Amino acid sequence: MAKNGVADRTAGIVEIEVDAFGTSRTTNHIADHLEISPGNLYFHFRNKEEIVRELFDRMCHDTYSVWAPNNKLGKYDSPLELVERSYEVFWNYRFFHREMYHLRRKDPALARKWKSHITKSVRLLQATYIHWVKTDVMKKITDPKEMQMISDLVLITSSSFLHFFESAEKPATKKTLRQGVEHILRLLLPYHTDGRQPDVRKWLEVA
Repeated sequence: MAKNGVADRTAGIVEIEVDAFGTSRTTNHIADHLEISPGNLYFHFRNKEEIVRELFDRMCHDTYSVWAPNNKLGKYDSPLELVERSYEVFWNYRFFHREMYHLRRKDPALARKWKSHITKSVRLLQATYIHWVKTDVMKKITDPKEMQMISDLVLITSSSFLHFFESAEKPATKKTLRQGVEHILRLLLPYHTDGRQPDVRKWLEVA
């Protein structure tokens, strides 16, 4: 666990190191980026895995904040707004999605956190969908298997999209991010009600 005084510095890792934090980075590299000594870093974190878990917890918090109802308006975002905001979180923590398979295999504690995160994300997605059905934003899906398929496709596509389209020679960009939003919206378009589909089509025409 991070101790007081350096916990906030982990945000700097996300902001400064997000493109190169992955598995190739050592604690010495991280200390250099934070402009502290390796000894000071080890005082707050026993190893790199603890830092990764700290950042993962921050990513989960930011993700769940996106899915929460708007406190000021007392309502959920539209599917379009939710997808756009979710992809911004994916962008901020893209190194996780790039390196998560390796990181999970290396750290069983992180693997358990990841499994719990995916389970909670599915529940949040389905709960939000129920709200959209009640407010005539989306059509009701009566087949449980179809509902599970849509939930899985949205989560799989969202979490792996940037990694799929980037390479060592050509890293992902914000343009790639917008393509991901477009793909998800095209997937969800038929599930919008007739009254809401024109708004989505309009956004897709501009994209």
